[in-house]
Order: sequence, then structure tokens, then C-alpha cells
Amino acid sequence: MTCPDFYLKFTLSTGNTFPALRVEEFEFQTLKIKAMKRKITFLLCMICSIITLGQNQRSLEEITCTPPKFTGINGTVPILLEQKYPTIENYLAGKMTYPEEAKRLMQQGTVVVRFLVTPEGKIADTKIINSVSNEIDEEVIDVLATTNGMWKPGFNNEKPVAMETEVSIAFRLEGIPHNDFYQMGRKYFSQGAITLFNKESPKKALRFFNKGIVLLPNEKGLLALRGLTRFELGDRDGALRDWQRIKSLGGFEGNVYLEKFGDFKGYAEMITTIQDQ
Repeated sequence: MTCPDFYLKFTLSTGNTFPALRVEEFEFQTLKIKAMKRKITFLLCMICSIITLGQNQRSLEEITCTPPKFTGINGTVPILLEQKYPTIENYLAGKMTYPEEAKRLMQQGTVVVRFLVTPEGKIADTKIINSVSNEIDEEVIDVLATTNGMWKPGFNNEKPVAMETEVSIAFRLEGIPHNDFYQMGRKYFSQGAITLFNKESPKKALRFFNKGIVLLPNEKGLLALRGLTRFELGDRDGALRDWQRIKSLGGFEGNVYLEKFGDFKGYAEMITTIQDQ
């Protein structure tokens, strides 16, 4: 048996990769009557709050900030050419390969890597925010390292400064039926929520949420539910990481939804973490 073909889908973290989930896409009739009100209310608020990543650059009064930009030109900073640059997506697509071991093990998902772009246009402090597998993570880090010196740095009041940025890279195997990350992520979200609130089984629910986040790492609803589940299981540090990630993605649009989670043990810390300025 041969491994299926594959392709790489690249998206910058500032793009809208996956559509937001809609309330009508879930079927709630499987929920037990005795817990219907609480569970449906929770799922509704979570589905309404799930939005894809969209980070807007904000400026303080009289201060202009611009994010780093990939140029594909080594030694960019001394030149600072104002022209159309190649995209980081195209560059990575041309350099990256799907690791054979990952293909053999049928591993796929979306890697999120965060790194610092220095005033000299170099990259530093590379960190995997969402892992798919060791082999895939290493491929991303190795290829990203070849962009060192190819970045136009971010500017603060026309002065180059060090700034963090992120890139999301989806590794998707071809030749597999129903291999749609959005559809599978939606299914894992629904299964995890029903398992957690209907069957009262946080360990099993956590497995569903983990599978969903490997595919859709920037979905805030998945992160919030996994954080609450982790907290229920005693993993406070893991819960805080999920909620801090939500904060870095811009938090929820309308925190009124968070009030629905008041009967969960992790509610107070979730509110503090996401809303902390």
C-alpha cells in the first residue's frame, strides 16, 4: 500500500482560514432532557463565539506601528526596497516537504509557529504554538530558519523594532475520504461538548477537543472548551495556556457569552485570564 499524495496549505495567521461555525449546523436533539437547558445554552454561546483568527493592528495616538513583512530578499534591512515581495506562503510551499514518517503514520493538522522578527530582519525565538508531530514541527522550523534575513522588520514611529508574528501551515493528506479540516473540527467540537455535558466524561471529551485543535488551532470555542475540560481534570496550567491563547487571538466578541459558564470550576480564572489587560 502506498502513502496517499499530499499537499501543503499555507495561511498567514492574520488571514481568515476557516469559516465561523453556525448554530444551525449542530443538532441538539441528542442531548438528554435532564441537562437540556444548561447544555444547549452553553453550546449556543460557544458556537456564536467561535470565529476565525483576525488580528487587527492597532495604533496608539500619534504612534504608527507596522508589522514585519516577508520579502524573500536576503539582507533586506539595508535595502528596504518598496516593491511587491514574494509571499511567505509561496516561499514555504516551494521549500517544504511532507515528512515521510508523518505520511506513513497518516499525521496531519495545522502547525502554528510564532517567532520574533528583529530590527535587522532576522528571526529569533521560534516556538511551536500548535504541534502536529515532531517530524512536521521540525520541517516547519528548519524551512522557516532559511528565511533569516529576508524580513522587513516592524516599525514604530518609522523606527525598526523587534516584533512577534505567527504563521499557520496546514499539512493535509490527499486521497482520504471526507478529509476536510473544518468539517472534522466541527464534528470533534460537537462530540466533545456532548461527551462532556451529557456523559460527564471530561477525559474522553478532552480527546475530542485535542483532535479538533490539531486541525483548527485558532478556533476560540474549541480552546475555551478544552481549557474548561483541562481545569475540571486538574490541569490548571494547560487551561491557562488555552485561555491565554484566546486572549492573544483577540478574546471573544461580546463577553456576555462567558457569563454562561459560571457553574464551571474554571470560570473565574477563565474570565480573569481572557479579560486581563
